[in-house]
Amino acid sequence: MLNEYLIRMDLPEDCIRVSTREDGMYYRLFHYPVTDKMKNEIDCMQFPVLSANPIFYHEHTGGTETFLVSQGKFECYCMGRGFILQKGDILHIQPWMGHSFTPVEPGSKLNIMFQGIDQQNWITAPEYRLRANFPGVYEDPDFQKFFNDHCQLINRAAPVPNMVERETVQQLRMAGKGIREHEFEGIKMHLKVARYETHGVKEIWDLFLKPGFYCEWDNFLPEYRVFYVTGGRIHCTVKTSFTTAVEFDAVEENIVFIPPYTPFRFDVVEEAHMYDLDCPARLEDLCEEIKSYMHDNPGCGKDDKIMALCVQHGFNATDFGFK
Repeated sequence: MLNEYLIRMDLPEDCIRVSTREDGMYYRLFHYPVTDKMKNEIDCMQFPVLSANPIFYHEHTGGTETFLVSQGKFECYCMGRGFILQKGDILHIQPWMGHSFTPVEPGSKLNIMFQGIDQQNWITAPEYRLRANFPGVYEDPDFQKFFNDHCQLINRAAPVPNMVERETVQQLRMAGKGIREHEFEGIKMHLKVARYETHGVKEIWDLFLKPGFYCEWDNFLPEYRVFYVTGGRIHCTVKTSFTTAVEFDAVEENIVFIPPYTPFRFDVVEEAHMYDLDCPARLEDLCEEIKSYMHDNPGCGKDDKIMALCVQHGFNATDFGFK
């Protein structure tokens, strides 16, 4: 990996693990879970052919999963209800929610973010190690039950066919829509996964950014930040000391990964689309209160009260705006 802050998702050299199964499905791991909450382990599964094995119907007894479709379509079942998951859609799954995915277009690609499920160390790595070195062990039904119990994973019988309208699926966040939506100069924001759905740990936002918008964190915060760029161009500056920095552009299918205590800034160069996958601030609360304050104080701009609200709600950027 040439740049420790940038993951080019389509390049194997930027991945921690790359593997392909006999049925053609390939798997890429972008980074391991971090912190005691095991936040934001991100990987990707792509199904080059429709004969690739689907992700069977199952549920977990702990942790949450957020699925982002970046290519193709899937027939998905969630809690016994079927629907089509397509490019730009997000599905957020909580414990004890049965779910499955079957690709319906060749090349369909599913990015997966785990929170509180150490997928790599508890499930993926042991499976690949067993398959490679002890043929037949992993496939044995008795071992499968033992293995899944240990991994807090419950295999479920396939649900009865029951396709429903996409709009009726609460766990589905369709492209271009948010649970809540806010717009300020240079930025439109869609809340995709709320704090009440992540055990209070974080929010996930879909950001539509205009050229000239910028945001800077010139401070030392104990937080991981993960941004997923799906369109446009964003120029990133990451400080490595008081006098040096790494600068690079993030474009489509790039992940920007910022470790704790690392000052950074991004400037939107071309109209961009980006997900904030690990927002530590109470940004929904902040947007509501800023809008209320701006309504009562027309033309207030980025004044001391707004900056104080930002700090109050954990949005600790040192500068942001549109130029």
